[in-house]
Amino acid sequence: MSRLATLVSLALILGACGDNPPQPSASQQLPSAASPSSAGSSSAPLPTAAAGEVIPAPGSQSPIYAPNPGAIVVAIDPGHGGCLDWGSPSPFDNVPGKAEKAITLGIALALRDRLEAAGITVVMIRTTDAAIAGDRYSPLGCEGPPLRDVNGDGIAGFGEQVPPHTLERDELQARLDLANVARADVLVSIHVDAITDANGDPIPVARTETFYTDETRWGPSATRQLAEAVQGGVVNAMDGLGYERQDRGINAHNFYMVAPPLLKETAERPNRWAQPTRGALMPSVLCEVASDSLAAEDKLITSPDGQARIADGLLAGLSSYFAQRAMAARIDVALPGAALPPPARPGAGPPFWAPMLHGITGLPVTLTNTGHDSWGKNLRILVGWGPSSDPYLRAPPSSLVPVELSVPTLAPGESVELNVPLTIPPGGRQVAWITLGDGNGTTFADSGSPPLQLASAAP
Repeated sequence: MSRLATLVSLALILGACGDNPPQPSASQQLPSAASPSSAGSSSAPLPTAAAGEVIPAPGSQSPIYAPNPGAIVVAIDPGHGGCLDWGSPSPFDNVPGKAEKAITLGIALALRDRLEAAGITVVMIRTTDAAIAGDRYSPLGCEGPPLRDVNGDGIAGFGEQVPPHTLERDELQARLDLANVARADVLVSIHVDAITDANGDPIPVARTETFYTDETRWGPSATRQLAEAVQGGVVNAMDGLGYERQDRGINAHNFYMVAPPLLKETAERPNRWAQPTRGALMPSVLCEVASDSLAAEDKLITSPDGQARIADGLLAGLSSYFAQRAMAARIDVALPGAALPPPARPGAGPPFWAPMLHGITGLPVTLTNTGHDSWGKNLRILVGWGPSSDPYLRAPPSSLVPVELSVPTLAPGESVELNVPLTIPPGGRQVAWITLGDGNGTTFADSGSPPLQLASAAP
């Protein structure tokens, strides 16, 4: 197994820097809330529908969003995984069970248990030692599902005849798609730092660092706040261990898992495939929670107690983030394929797709205020359509039209069920982008609450 680890330990974190246009956010499946908005040019208004009755916030003793914790959705990404990607192997005990992929999974499962105990809805990117975009490469004895072209570059596979980073980019795009189709409030990607010299020998340093992007509309505010909260939570949890650790703070750097799409190639960024085709539509952070290059820290993080300590830190960070989120929204719909976690589509290509409308034009949706401020009186549901052969829209369409439908002033945690009339435009497969706005030109999706996206037809 040591030879296999040396051959197939891959870096699933790909970097890219430079100018990139800001990308709006979205709001998909369960209840939620975000900063008010309206957007796009308006054509003829959609038909009017009657407002439903307000559903009271259930209330709870949860330390995370007590008014309605089940309406909060956290996507957890245990970095790396599967036969072909160990991440960083332990420099002190090079076996699969102590590689980065195993450590991150242990931490992620411990965090899941803590979040679910607090009433939070959790979407796990993986729960076993598996890749979700395929894991087959017979020369190395890897006989998992066939590798899929998820990012749409026309290439899938692994090995000497395949361009570098093909497998990593397809896997990471599948993970982003899962979080986006689930309409998670946040995405937390967990990794372990490997600090080595030019010869590949470990440098005995222990540290924590959190990465995010500031190139989305919600990046400089919401995502930065999430990064600061997560970094602070983990650093505090790892204090007092008897050895020196570095608090490396937060860093705005476009690693693939947190980067927006590269819509325009430049001299500084000549390859759009180095960033995701469809970036996270919510605040997304990548936390290097610890290091495996210091023997004492490696021993700690490969143990259940050490992984529990880090999970406690991540939980504290998420609690802090949600405690300061003023405006947020979740938009849910009861349709086949809209359950959590989203079902994977078999075969080749991307596994996760926006749910289908199945001919429905009167859409029963549930809006939930998942922020700590009450909604104002001027909110409207906004609907836009875009033709697409992709799983969903990576950015809002050019026109978002307000539905002439009264949205009540919901207090934190309250919900309302509304029947939203839809008119599907002609012209092949169309995808609806549904969000909330207040008429000032900004939508909840612009603040990091993912939109509800629904497709008119199968891919």
